[in-house]
Amino acid sequence: MRSFASFVLLAVLASPVLAQTPTVSLLIDNGFPSSGTLSIRSVLNSVATRKGQTFHFGSTWDTSYSSAEASWMTNVYNTFFNHMVAENGCKWSATEPTRGVSSLTQCLGVQSYAVARNASFRGHNTFWHEQLPSWLPGSVTASDLVTNVIPQHVQQEIQGMGAGVTSWDVVNEIVGDGVSNGMCVQNKNDWPTKTADGSGTNLVTDLSFLHAAFTAALQYAPSTTRFSVNDYNTSGNDAKTACMFALLADINANSAVPYNRLAVGFQSHITAAPGQFTAKSDLANTFAKLAALGATGMITEMDVKLSDTSSASERYQAAIWGDYIDACLYASNCFEFINWDPRDDLSWLGASGAGTLFDTNGNPKPAAYEVAARLQRYASGATELCATALGTSQCTVPAGSGSSTSTGSTTSASTSTSSATTTTTPTGPTGCASPMWGQCGGIGWAGCTGCSSGTCQVANAYYSQCL
Repeated sequence: MRSFASFVLLAVLASPVLAQTPTVSLLIDNGFPSSGTLSIRSVLNSVATRKGQTFHFGSTWDTSYSSAEASWMTNVYNTFFNHMVAENGCKWSATEPTRGVSSLTQCLGVQSYAVARNASFRGHNTFWHEQLPSWLPGSVTASDLVTNVIPQHVQQEIQGMGAGVTSWDVVNEIVGDGVSNGMCVQNKNDWPTKTADGSGTNLVTDLSFLHAAFTAALQYAPSTTRFSVNDYNTSGNDAKTACMFALLADINANSAVPYNRLAVGFQSHITAAPGQFTAKSDLANTFAKLAALGATGMITEMDVKLSDTSSASERYQAAIWGDYIDACLYASNCFEFINWDPRDDLSWLGASGAGTLFDTNGNPKPAAYEVAARLQRYASGATELCATALGTSQCTVPAGSGSSTSTGSTTSASTSTSSATTTTTPTGPTGCASPMWGQCGGIGWAGCTGCSSGTCQVANAYYSQCL
């Protein structure tokens, strides 16, 4: 994210490249444009038709952009993005600089900019321990925070922004990285689960601040708005993502927010290096688990950091981006995909991170063309591609995929004798049964394929669940 000084860079961003960048196969190698002007607004309309509701594909905007930056942004939002989030203008420091006094000028400014370009708008965020107004944390007690400060702030912001908000990050980055013993939030070691005086003393010792935020959001938002828990290093088969599911259950039980209004925002600040992003199969599984609850998944802040801007690295970046957009497109419950910062020189990663879809001159990178190709391919009715980020040894895009009649999807080995292999679901252990809601099948699944309760139902190629 841009312009917050004390944010600790994610471990995933700082990790060294652990293996050689794989050779990848892309749609833009197979008939889809890899150069020239990108205009995908009409394609996004076709994507929405197939998904059954609007697909919000967007990026950030900030009122601090220069006139030249704003001019470029206007063109991009007229042709490429149809969705917008305020990078800084809706955070607590901007929206309540004095206690009890709502100031939505910046937040409304970004929303107005979006509306003027026929783009939708999402809210980020009502609660975060960073970018706080000067009066917080201060000497606010736990009781005052939960009973007065949070409910009032959430009401002022959500009610003040009105109906034209697709979703709100009600809470942002509240889950600790070292998740253990079920302590999802209490081990975050940031205000308000500790005091701000450096003593390490707990302030709020339970999840009451979380309940206060979601209760107020439900009360004051329109019925079409979704409420998100937004966090980084999530979306895979890991303890932190499991905690996100536990938080949804807790919010549902204690704030009375129905699952069909709840969402998880997967920030997806990742690195183009093997093992430094969530595998496509794990993304599909996570979306499917949320869908089984009736909840929504969102990609909310995606960027893909590069160690260099070689052709191989940029192609790998494109393959990863392709896997992520595919996972969202083919999930029944993903309707928002936000790229964090529109181009490299405006990115919180810095221009050297080269983490966005457009370079410092505003030109589309291979990733932008590949994302456009994935959107077009999905809109045409095609089936899902294999995981291109695995490299050509495991996934080769079928020749002719650029044809409007192409509907094939395959995983193939890069050999001279075979263009495709057939993937089958492995047989699970004899006599084994998964519990209700448990996984019971899918590509690569080697566990139980029977169900002790319910029946094994296919959600997608990667995930079947006992329902």
